[in-house]
Amino acid sequence: MLNIIAISVVIGVGWALYHRFSRNPKSLPLPPGPKPYPIIGNLFDVPKEEAWKGFAQWSDKYGDIIYFHVLGQEAVVLNSVTAAHDLLDKRSSIYSYRPFMTMANEVIGWNWSLPSMDYGEKFKRHRRYLQQYFSKQNLPRFYEVETQEVHKLLRETLTRSDDMIDHVKRLAAGVTMLTSYGHEVDSVDDPWVRVAEKGVLTIEAAGAVGAHIIDFIPWLRHIPDWAPGGSIKRLPPGTREDLYNFVHKPFEHVKEQFAKGKAVKCYVTDLLEETNGQDEEGVCCTAAVTYSAGFDATFSALLTAVIALVANPIIQARLQAEMDLVIGKDRLPTFADRDSMPYMQAIVSETFRWGATTPVGVPHRLSQDDYYNGYYLPAGCTIMANAWAMLHDPRVYPEPEIFNPDRFLTGEGRTPQPDPRGPAFGFGRRVCPGKDFSENHVWITISSLFYAFKISPAIDKNGEEIPIDLSFFEHSIRHPRPFKYTLKPRRPNSVNLINQTAY
Repeated sequence: MLNIIAISVVIGVGWALYHRFSRNPKSLPLPPGPKPYPIIGNLFDVPKEEAWKGFAQWSDKYGDIIYFHVLGQEAVVLNSVTAAHDLLDKRSSIYSYRPFMTMANEVIGWNWSLPSMDYGEKFKRHRRYLQQYFSKQNLPRFYEVETQEVHKLLRETLTRSDDMIDHVKRLAAGVTMLTSYGHEVDSVDDPWVRVAEKGVLTIEAAGAVGAHIIDFIPWLRHIPDWAPGGSIKRLPPGTREDLYNFVHKPFEHVKEQFAKGKAVKCYVTDLLEETNGQDEEGVCCTAAVTYSAGFDATFSALLTAVIALVANPIIQARLQAEMDLVIGKDRLPTFADRDSMPYMQAIVSETFRWGATTPVGVPHRLSQDDYYNGYYLPAGCTIMANAWAMLHDPRVYPEPEIFNPDRFLTGEGRTPQPDPRGPAFGFGRRVCPGKDFSENHVWITISSLFYAFKISPAIDKNGEEIPIDLSFFEHSIRHPRPFKYTLKPRRPNSVNLINQTAY
């Protein structure tokens, strides 16, 4: 088995090198990068953990555009917004494709998902559904749902303050499920949420998306599970069933209720009407995308904002002072207050920058040879936009490790630092279609939570504050670490304001 793999690697590398050196008529160099070893390339150079931080460190030596290859598979890392904008935005017609991710798409079955789908007519149709539904002009239609779910969060937190993090998770799932499937989530143990979570977790069987050995030697996927070497593609029991249930079960339930005239108005019902039932696959798959791409990232962003404000009491107090001035003391925040609260908006922007929730995202693929800044970029090359490096670049965001909303404020002679939403939500034709919906979700949640409550670090038995760990669990979606806190209503009438939302 190992001999077959070795021969395949040699043939693949040889073909890749021949194909590359037979092109490049301008004889321009590849971007700089670590020196490769024969055959295996930079297999041992690529960071195995927290790759985005390792790639960022490479910029000190090689610059912001870095080339490497592993077993003949060529890759370019973009560590600056300028390069990403010039290539992924301005030349999006040739940079919007996806690498052939055999393990995730073919072995596990995620080829239905818009983020991993290659660029083509099906991608365009699915993306159009999501763009139209979550377009800026449609956002007000979601205000009631988002506000309703946030008020439920406040009531849950008031009665069970020790479980705030679970309540935030319930909220993130609740908004997504209610919007997509018209299903109201009452707890994190909701059966439909469990189905969805198990389905989303199946992608972890691929390891780092696009970096499994089967992604480099695709024919290995045909080896039977029982044969020698078959273990490299063997999935945990129930993986395909979990994924199928996640994609299809909620959709089938809504479709059945829709046929009976009992379904709650939601993404699925609207799209079934709009398409006259002629594209059930497209409706089903894009509905699942709204959960898989939205829930976990939104939950992470919400916790990032919470932990940042708990760890920075001065920032929390400044936000609360702004809200008291704009909102007063006798009602909760609404979306109508947003334009009058620049400091709150700066907190949202800094949350996306500091947290860098999706540090790299899904790689792009270059569809034809290209040239940029004197470098040759070969067709078929994997392009990775290192959002973490862009959002933590000290040349752009001084002291990037510090959570500082002031960097985005205007007035009083300030020059605000660049808007972080570009790197945070992707580039070109692959930008997240639900980015504005997600931002609204973060805004109304954080403003409401900190208007109603004061949240502080927990106190130990000696009366000292327990330090908050501001490091993250570093995965494809970054998550803040658990933290201990104390929470109490900000003022006497806060309890009444929260309770009134139940009527």
